[in-house]
Amino acid sequence: MKLTFLSSLRLVMFMMISYIYYTSVGTHTTAQLIYVFIAGIGFIVNHLLLVSTREHTYYPLPLALDFVLITGFVFFYPDSALYLILFGVNAVTLFLFTEDKRILLGFTFAFFIIWALCLFYIYRVTGTFSVMENLINFSLIVFEAVVGRLIHKLLRAQAKIETQYGELQETHTALTSAHEQLHHYASQVEELTLVRERNRISGEIHDTVGHKMTALLVQLQVARELLEARPETSKQKIQLCEGLARETLQEIRLSVRTLKDDDQLQSFVTTVRKLLEDYQVMTGLTSSFSVKGDVSNIPISVQLDLTRVIQESITNAVRHGQAKECSVRLEIFETKVEISIQDDGTGAGEVNPGFGLKHMRDRIHEHGGATVFESSKEGFLVKATVPLIEVKWQMGGI
Repeated sequence: MKLTFLSSLRLVMFMMISYIYYTSVGTHTTAQLIYVFIAGIGFIVNHLLLVSTREHTYYPLPLALDFVLITGFVFFYPDSALYLILFGVNAVTLFLFTEDKRILLGFTFAFFIIWALCLFYIYRVTGTFSVMENLINFSLIVFEAVVGRLIHKLLRAQAKIETQYGELQETHTALTSAHEQLHHYASQVEELTLVRERNRISGEIHDTVGHKMTALLVQLQVARELLEARPETSKQKIQLCEGLARETLQEIRLSVRTLKDDDQLQSFVTTVRKLLEDYQVMTGLTSSFSVKGDVSNIPISVQLDLTRVIQESITNAVRHGQAKECSVRLEIFETKVEISIQDDGTGAGEVNPGFGLKHMRDRIHEHGGATVFESSKEGFLVKATVPLIEVKWQMGGI
């Protein structure tokens, strides 16, 4: 639209100056009249050639023809310097449409040659030469060339912005689609993680609860056989069975609670607090839970395993250490998460990891982390560290 308007304005100026040439003399010769008519038709044809150019790509032929037509006014009207204004209008078109610097230099060089020949011809025919008039008109040509180049750069910048905006829109669409896919994949990973954890808990119930139920049945059979022969021993066996039944019931309740919490997708902090509250109700264990850092930085799979570490630690604290108090501390750093569970139980003289401690260690090791078990007179300490960015396993060493 803008270029079409400029091209039309260019044609109007050419026709107006041609008319001024026609009216600048009192008596016209036939040659002058014919040339003005030919020049007008030529300017119209060149205008149509420039407008029909695909994507405003510059073809030098129309401008070269304009050069020829403008130069012709010098030979038919040597007393007027209006031809320089026509060269200025042509300069706007040249610097507006041309990308090739070689064409710009070629037309510029041709202009100076033609201008020098025109000045020589005018001086020879009229015997006069106006330096000021030629300088003013030449300054106008330079000004128009600069304006044409500035418009050219402005249009190129506008086209580039439109292209970049289109690319930005495409990139935004692609990023939106990728974000949706990533969210979908994250949901699938979270769901698979929960399914895996439920399967693991099911296996734990089978191993731990099944083992205790087997031991319970064996002790009940022994108590039944000793009921008449050794009633005191039978009574002790029944009391042992009662303890096993209570422990088994507690583990079933906690496992079912964990499965229910996983299905409801409660927050990690809420899950741990509920776990500690359940232990306090069932065993009387007093506990504290402190968190430092942003819990949302911990992946779901790591949260689940840390919950199991806390569960196993406080179970061991009550069952083996007769602990009355327990403190759980969670710290989230930029590159790792640390959790420590300290109880006030009796501890152990030597730490020999059994099924529970080995299970904790295996859980943390799956995430590239490490576990530490420490026993002292003050109680038992379980400490686990899991990396959040870099995961590293080392097999063997020097």
